[in-house]
Amino acid sequence: MADVRRFALALVVGLLSSTLLSAQTPVPPTDTITGRVLDAVTQQPVADVSVFVEGTRRGAVSGADGTFPLGGVPSGSQTVRARRIGFSAPVQIVAVPNNGSVAVVFALDRQAAVLQEVVTTGYGTQRRLAITGSVATVDADQARVAVPTNATQLFEGRATGVQVTQNSGEPGAGAHILIRGGTSISASNEPLYVIDGVAVSNDQTEPAGYGIGGDPPLPRNPLNMINPSDIQSVTILKDAAATAIYGARAANGVILIETKKGNVGGPSIEYNFSAGGSSNPRHLNVLDGQQYRDFIASQVALGVLPASALAGEGAANTNWEDAVMRNAPTINHDLSFAGGSANTQYRASLNYFDQEGAVIANGLRRYQARVNGTHQAMDGKLRLGLNLTGSHVKNDYLPWDENSGFEGGVFVNMVNFNPTHPITVTDPATGVTSYFEIGPGSQSVRNPVAIANQILDKGASDRTLGNISTDYDIFQSLTARVNVGVDRTEGARSIYLPRISAFGANFNGLAQRKSRDETAKQLQTLLTFHPTFAASRELDIVGGYEFSQNTINEFGVETRNYLTDAFTFNSLGSGNTLEPPYAFKTDSRIVSFFGRANAGLLEKYFLTFVIRKDGASQFGANHKWATFPAISGSWRLSQEGFMRTGPLSELRLRAGWGKQGNPAVPPYSSLILLGADGGSRYAFGDQPVTGVTPQRNANPDLKWEETAQTNVALDYGILNNRLNGSLEYYVKNTHDLLLTVQVPQPAVVGDRLENIGRIRNKGVEFSLDGLVMQRSALTWNAGFVFSHDKNTVVDLGGRTFITDARASGQGQSNQDTQRIIPGQPLGTFFGPIFAGWDATGRQLFNHYTVTRDANGNETSRVLAGTTLAPSGDDYVILGDANPKYTLGLHTNGNFRSFDFSVLINRVAGQKVFNNTALVYSTKSNALQDKNFLSSALTDPTSIHDPAVYSSRWIENGSFTRLANITIGYTFDMPQFTGLGRGARAYISGDNLGLWTPYSGYDPEVHSQLPGIAPRGIDYLHYPRPRTWTGGLRVAF
Repeated sequence: MADVRRFALALVVGLLSSTLLSAQTPVPPTDTITGRVLDAVTQQPVADVSVFVEGTRRGAVSGADGTFPLGGVPSGSQTVRARRIGFSAPVQIVAVPNNGSVAVVFALDRQAAVLQEVVTTGYGTQRRLAITGSVATVDADQARVAVPTNATQLFEGRATGVQVTQNSGEPGAGAHILIRGGTSISASNEPLYVIDGVAVSNDQTEPAGYGIGGDPPLPRNPLNMINPSDIQSVTILKDAAATAIYGARAANGVILIETKKGNVGGPSIEYNFSAGGSSNPRHLNVLDGQQYRDFIASQVALGVLPASALAGEGAANTNWEDAVMRNAPTINHDLSFAGGSANTQYRASLNYFDQEGAVIANGLRRYQARVNGTHQAMDGKLRLGLNLTGSHVKNDYLPWDENSGFEGGVFVNMVNFNPTHPITVTDPATGVTSYFEIGPGSQSVRNPVAIANQILDKGASDRTLGNISTDYDIFQSLTARVNVGVDRTEGARSIYLPRISAFGANFNGLAQRKSRDETAKQLQTLLTFHPTFAASRELDIVGGYEFSQNTINEFGVETRNYLTDAFTFNSLGSGNTLEPPYAFKTDSRIVSFFGRANAGLLEKYFLTFVIRKDGASQFGANHKWATFPAISGSWRLSQEGFMRTGPLSELRLRAGWGKQGNPAVPPYSSLILLGADGGSRYAFGDQPVTGVTPQRNANPDLKWEETAQTNVALDYGILNNRLNGSLEYYVKNTHDLLLTVQVPQPAVVGDRLENIGRIRNKGVEFSLDGLVMQRSALTWNAGFVFSHDKNTVVDLGGRTFITDARASGQGQSNQDTQRIIPGQPLGTFFGPIFAGWDATGRQLFNHYTVTRDANGNETSRVLAGTTLAPSGDDYVILGDANPKYTLGLHTNGNFRSFDFSVLINRVAGQKVFNNTALVYSTKSNALQDKNFLSSALTDPTSIHDPAVYSSRWIENGSFTRLANITIGYTFDMPQFTGLGRGARAYISGDNLGLWTPYSGYDPEVHSQLPGIAPRGIDYLHYPRPRTWTGGLRVAF
């Protein structure tokens, strides 16, 4: 915390000193431009429009009523421009009187695209028409209409080449984001997030939980700290030409988030309140109580089960899914203040967000505050900026696992638990009510309601993200910039398994306390050279140095054997058995030097060259440094004489090539690591001593994964850009893949991390946006984004395959489900083909006769009948988990004072392994008094036939989702009340419809199962809820 306090003090001192400096610096007399921005057709005010004086650093942003004050403007003739995404960018020549003010009105025409739009591209901005790389922008205002609860929802289904997969429906759950497909097998495939110029850690903010018979619950979304209402723009850098400026961390793309800034004028206040509810829209069809009793009776009658099986059945009819699900409320409050003078602008916001889960006993609560400030002195030559966010997030975790052992968490037992048993029972002798449990035993099932309510799993994190920047114009065309940023997180996890719970009874009570803190520091120094040429030429050169350091500390203690549950996790000393504590610290650093040059000629020809050299501490002594170059260019064909007639108002050819790096491996991966080993204890006299053993082999040749990407694109506009979009084709080749492999013995340990293999991604992206209709009372926009990506494993260092991802559930131990195979994509399912049943209800599978050449390569394969026990050559490729294409359809508009927005997502062609159906579509569960899916009643499979992984459980995972519908109404408050600047009431629905042939909860799954690169495996994920939200936004 000391670092954070010193950082905050430096921010305050910097602003105060700049204010004093400006007070002592003579400033020439300036004047004021006031005005209003209106929609040219509807004559309604337009908010969030940037209005600025060209050739100066004077600017303002229009408020909810469309008004703006622009102070500090030199007198005389000035060129003033108004700009906002989705509208034209009109210019007015304004005569500013000496010591006076002048009023102007801007009327903006709606356009589907604006080439003059200014886009953040990394270490600077560019006009849209001058960008030569692949860059997607998201209109944050339009995305916020849909009432997103986290930052990732802003760009889901709204940008080409970006696939967003929700990890689960739990409040605050993370999302798996792929930009142009995954490029790594074992390193991270997550993009780099940059918020207001500071790279943000995407690690979990709290320590991992405690797995109940399996893996711990998934971590929450690290971007939960950001209030979506604070976001001004989202820019996604996709190809190497656009991302190479970020070098080492850009192989998976870059997502740039800019937050809202202050504006000149009196304080403006906005308050937004919303409330809603979530519920589970889909259900698993398991046997109800009467169906289960009838089934057991039928099996007893057939002699399959003993008569004693009937005695174990209860008289209840419990729907355990309904018992653990609920209608869950959500509350959100936003309050923001903005304003400023000609030299100093500010914006501050407060946010409270409380979301309960659609499953009992879990939820998320967020408290967040943010302040942005800018100040200029020395007649605008010196500019200071401040961005500071603080958040406190509290998590109530649900003990659920997608990789469960025999007992598992809430969802496993929700399906397993006998529906003839009640939720609670009352002891007639004492009158005490307790949760019903079947009994102890490692293979018994547990009451899911008891699991959710009895097991305590609490998380909390405090996060501070901030930066201070200083810009100084050395000359008119040369600017120096220093930017210092800190991202500091302190997280804690407290877990208690009580004595009275079925799980805690195994330990006589178990408590854990864990803490995790992470600090990321960043220093950037930049020089920007922007000489002034004639209108037909432009040049922009940026050079810089960057240093970043990331440090993580984690510590945990566990005690067991409690005399009472009264203390829960608050008194670890009350536990009579202390387990060995753990602690670790990691530190990694990256040093970078970079440069970029942008050149333009005649508003037709544009060229960009980037080079960056990075050094990373994670890699071996022989390969710590790598160089990442890129070059790209564009040609505006529509500006040539031979293209100036016809319907095309814009046609631009872009092409680029570049290299990117991926250093996302654990620190010290190239070194021998020593660690404590409880199995190496030795007694010196009466004192046992824990030994230290090697944990990892050294690899001084460990180096970067590198991705070379080529991009070719056509940007087009039709009918004066009323219709516009782009068509892009890319090829990404990644080599020196990082993979843990076995090493020859003898060795310190049996494996080490090495660079082997290659992966290729090829894809096509297409987008179209259009202004469908514009009338006096109606404006209607629509568009879609289409992406196709083909992933191929090219080489695995001579290996023919690597097994990956295993099935979960009882009886599935050591059952591999996926293989990584050269010539096939990641996520390839591999197993036997289901061929039906024999007369006794035993499952049959295709059996093949295979011939091979002298090198062992398959030369022919002939179907030779069926088998009861598939093995070896009977295993074949069953499909893969990658979609053939993704499609996002969006439309929005206004009718008089009403507004509307619709978002539809389509994902097609991927396969999903329904691990849930494999385990619970079998009558054999009843042999252990467990429930099962009702589809098994009509399944010929014998009750004694175990569940077997095969093509039968690989399902079509294509789906179409009605992601959001929002309807709003804007009130003219000044007209009706004489107060405020405007108000908008709205109602919004998320996940309103899902059309899919998939039989499980939801085919949109991202697996966190053990393995190298598993994907597309569904084992009782937390279902994604349907949510309705209503709210009111008021501006004063």
